[in-house]
Amino acid sequence: MPSITKIVALAAAGAMTADAFVAPQQASFGVAKPLFSDPKNVADSVERGVSIDQDGKSNVWAIEPKMEVDTKSSEEKTTSTLVAAGGAAAFIALAAGVLLNLPDPDQF
Repeated sequence: MPSITKIVALAAAGAMTADAFVAPQQASFGVAKPLFSDPKNVADSVERGVSIDQDGKSNVWAIEPKMEVDTKSSEEKTTSTLVAAGGAAAFIALAAGVLLNLPDPDQF
């Protein structure tokens, strides 16, 4: 018959490893609420492009994407293109030099 101390030790070890099979809980930083739960709280809504009118009907409209403005001058574009082309040419020359000077495998 097992002693009481062995049973207690096994129970304690089992309690410590039982957390390995539990899904991790996410920390909540605020109270989450459904988007369309209450049409009276339209001002609290954080989703853009959606609103609810006084009759409770949802209104959805498009939001234009943000436009990116190119700030590089044509000289900077030309310089970066030349640097990229030079780097590619140097890599091709190096690879060709290595591949053309490989030893013949039939000589071994």
